[in-house]
Amino acid sequence: MKSTTLRRSNITKEKVAMMEALSRYNREHQNEDFYRTQTKNRELDVLLQNFGVRQQRSERAPQVYFVIGLIAGVIITLLITTFVSILINISTPKEDAVPKVKAPVEENAKFRFIPADSSKSAVTPAVTKEEYTVKEGDTLESIVIRFYGSFDMDKVNLVQEANKMANPNALSIGQKLVIPVNK
Repeated sequence: MKSTTLRRSNITKEKVAMMEALSRYNREHQNEDFYRTQTKNRELDVLLQNFGVRQQRSERAPQVYFVIGLIAGVIITLLITTFVSILINISTPKEDAVPKVKAPVEENAKFRFIPADSSKSAVTPAVTKEEYTVKEGDTLESIVIRFYGSFDMDKVNLVQEANKMANPNALSIGQKLVIPVNK
């Protein structure tokens, strides 16, 4: 290490020497530890073979278990749906099994047709007309919703015809509109 680096880091030369010696020792003895573990593993293998204990094989990969579980799940689901559909078919009555009962018909009963009386006019609901003054922000659609409860293009056309409007967007503030209302 450079002396300027040592001064900045507040590490003494003794500490630097100790760290370098420790790293040299680790490099030298690293190989020894590797060979020791190799020889120990071989000795254990020989001992296990003498006692008749065999090494276990590697376990199956998790993907194998996933695929087996997926296939088993599909098969169980098919069995359950088949069982439920059979139960439903058994519990519902067949159309052939239910006897059909016809209503008794009287032979003397006659149908009477009552013709519409053309001299009387058809009953029509009374149409009243209300007057509404257009305010700021009003549109023909909002006025129709206010009087009829919901938007309907037929109602918009009805209001246009009652007021003889060519353009439904040409409303002016203070304009008086006649609104036909059925009662």
